[in-house]
Amino acid sequence: MKFLPVPTEKLDEIWKYAEPIINRAVSITPDRISTDDVYKAIKESGYILWIVVEETEKNLEIVATLTTRLIEYPKTKALAIDFVAGSRMKDWLPIVMPVLENLGKVNKCTHIEGYGRTAWTKYLEKYDWKPRHIQYEKRIDNE
Repeated sequence: MKFLPVPTEKLDEIWKYAEPIINRAVSITPDRISTDDVYKAIKESGYILWIVVEETEKNLEIVATLTTRLIEYPKTKALAIDFVAGSRMKDWLPIVMPVLENLGKVNKCTHIEGYGRTAWTKYLEKYDWKPRHIQYEKRIDNE
């Protein structure tokens, strides 16, 4: 299994395979962002698309996708993991975490933050991730 960033110049070639996977994460908030928006942000260097691939007998299979971006806060800087989708997280997380930790350090980030389901806690706590807050939302545009 390998964890690879997708170079912008290779995005069009990879996107047809990655988009259905990343859509699983993006489609949770269809009123905020679409895979077209993510694609544009990757092209404009707002996001980096990463793929977890596994070599099979015939080809490479994309097991998971995720996006990262840098966030500048007034007092700190973070590496954000926004859209994670795929399968077999417990298998690829040990490969992904050191790469992302290094990426954060190289970019002088104080922390990595991610957005995802509470069920991921059982995998992430092994890597010293801690839940920071819960996001609540109340729609007010349809009243």
